[in-house]
Amino acid sequence: MTDGIIERDGEQVIFRYERRLARPLDAAWHAVTDPAEIERWGGARTELDLRPGGQFVSHHQGGHRVEDRVLRAEPPHLFEHTYFKDVNPGAVVTWRLQKADTGALLTFTHRLPMDDVRAAAEGIAAGDDPRTILARNGAGWHHVLDMLGAYLRGQSLPWSPQEQQALQRHYATLIP
Repeated sequence: MTDGIIERDGEQVIFRYERRLARPLDAAWHAVTDPAEIERWGGARTELDLRPGGQFVSHHQGGHRVEDRVLRAEPPHLFEHTYFKDVNPGAVVTWRLQKADTGALLTFTHRLPMDDVRAAAEGIAAGDDPRTILARNGAGWHHVLDMLGAYLRGQSLPWSPQEQQALQRHYATLIP
């Protein structure tokens, strides 16, 4: 398991992960920015206009449509977008890719204002305390990045609710 790091910067929580990806830089870029590729490894149908200000739409289970915006795109190194902006209006996700000896190095960050976390605790995630919401985010990104890594190695990643719960408990211990 390659843990992420959870940091606090005032009223912002920053989730930070590094993953060595087993494919060249261009293939890794394609995997995180091409809608068909994202659907293959991530499971959600995606629409993406990769220009700054462009829409980044993902269709989740149960017909849930999430519309976000591209903030920056500098192929093949940087992709930055909002994340669930209807629930987390201040959240920003950044995918930084660089060439590495055996493929590509991904540095992934998710900046999440605590105001968004508190609003979620009172709204969409009513009944969950902020720590639970943060742990769920940390575990969720960990799993998403593991799925991407497995896909780029030509593997699938089995997953169970028990594994998700264990990972969430683990990330709860990493929250500052």
